[in-house]
Amino acid sequence: MKVCKLISCFLTNDRLVDFATLFLRLFVGVMMLTHGIEKILHFSTLESTFPDPIGLGSKWSLVMIILCEAGCSILLILGLFTRLAVLPLIFSMTIAAFFTFPEVKMSTAELPLMYMGIYVAIGLLGPGRYSADRCLWCFIQRRCPSCVSSGSDKHCQ
Repeated sequence: MKVCKLISCFLTNDRLVDFATLFLRLFVGVMMLTHGIEKILHFSTLESTFPDPIGLGSKWSLVMIILCEAGCSILLILGLFTRLAVLPLIFSMTIAAFFTFPEVKMSTAELPLMYMGIYVAIGLLGPGRYSADRCLWCFIQRRCPSCVSSGSDKHCQ
């Protein structure tokens, strides 16, 4: 009987979803951050040879992808503006998968598509309980005049 109760508790525990979301954000954020850091470290070498799939020029394409890979990954790791932070990442992975190379092959598109799928999942899941977004939302709820006067936070939910 205890085994069934333990299994039931494990399968229906919402906290596990929050931990899984945290893990996913941290894991993919750190993995993508390493790509951004590599581009920062080799900026002078890459600025003239970086692919320019959307017509901004090699240097500006590199700057934009560094902002996405490093900046948005840091926001993702922190869980700050999570749903907004994944939008540039989804866009950049779409460009990387389908427009960077002359011929689209699964071998070149596989990694960007995998990242893109994870970013879409994070966008749908949201930041989760263990995030700066959650702390920010709780702070805003305490400051909301409608919630303070009524003694309820139903207005902000």
